Amino acid sequence: MAEYRHYATPHPEWVDFPNNLPPGTKRSLGMTRDHDPIIPQEGLDIYEINVPVRDTTSITLRIYRQTARNDALPLFLYMHGGGYVTGGLETDDVTCRALASEIPVVVASVEYRLAPEHKFPIGFEDSFDVARWAASPEGQGKLSTDLSKGFILGGTSAGANFTAGISHLARDEGLSPRITGVVFLAGSFCHPDVRPEKYLDRILSVDEINDAPGLTRKSIDYFDYTVLLQ
Repeated sequence: MAEYRHYATPHPEWVDFPNNLPPGTKRSLGMTRDHDPIIPQEGLDIYEINVPVRDTTSITLRIYRQTARNDALPLFLYMHGGGYVTGGLETDDVTCRALASEIPVVVASVEYRLAPEHKFPIGFEDSFDVARWAASPEGQGKLSTDLSKGFILGGTSAGANFTAGISHLARDEGLSPRITGVVFLAGSFCHPDVRPEKYLDRILSVDEINDAPGLTRKSIDYFDYTVLLQ
């Protein structure tokens, strides 16, 4: 669990920033919202495939690959954020496009199933089953990847937590080819209620900034409650 309380007090200049916007800014922002975001639109092949998982259903993967590359590439398997209960392939589409545009890898975004309709750990198992399939000869052939060049897992928020869990399970089960790298974006790996006592005087942001914009303590509790619904 990271410590963020030093961000609790914004700089006075930032607080006053909205009061000093040039005339017409609000109108311009409204016009901007009417257009597509600035994301890579060319030079990528983007398509979706279905991958079987353990309960005889299938999970959708969205694949991103540079159009100019026809050789077998490393794989970046990506899990989106959303507190385990929201999100999907569109959530981090911009991130996946940017990764595939800037780095010579195949990016595969996992549309794992969400709680509470699919109780934990179904979403995690979906993601691990996809990783196991991607490591197989069938998966590498289907994705045109070569995992001896690189097998990277990554994700944002809940996806970062899945990444951590999958990397440990893959190690314990001897998944081959081995995972060569992990990317954690905004992960939280220790629940606030089970913080080790020796860290209680250091990890305080969850209490001191419990109404922070974007993710409040109430939101965290909601996600936890929803995930654990039986």
